[in-house]
Amino acid sequence: MAKTIIPIGADHRGFALKTRLVTWLNTHGFEAKDLGAHSAERCDALDFATKMAEEFSSNAAQSGVLICGTGQAMAMTANRYRKLRAALCTNAEMARLAREHNDANVLALGADITPPDAALQILEVFLKTPFLGGRYAERRDRLTALGGL
Repeated sequence: MAKTIIPIGADHRGFALKTRLVTWLNTHGFEAKDLGAHSAERCDALDFATKMAEEFSSNAAQSGVLICGTGQAMAMTANRYRKLRAALCTNAEMARLAREHNDANVLALGADITPPDAALQILEVFLKTPFLGGRYAERRDRLTALGGL
């Protein structure tokens, strides 16, 4: 059975956390697709959110992870794209509710504000929590209808 591919991208501030999450993904039944950055050299978060959108546009991804210093730049950029529903989560409960109630498909993390062990817990909850559907599907569909790139 093929492993679920999880694209993951980060800017320079999220590089170290991304490296740790890639290792976790690859050892917990997933296949991380590293979108960069590949060093801690300064780069722009927006570029990696755009790469994530390209992954979803080609239908290659169903879940993804974006990391920058606060997670805000990644979430704001990702949410400009029609197929991305990015949730900035700072704890596991936010991740669970983002998945259950909003069908979030991209997890945004802030490397400067989220300790690595907490980020691993948030990631695990995000990936294991199913969307509830039902009345929440209407919300998701209305959100998608708003448009975007």
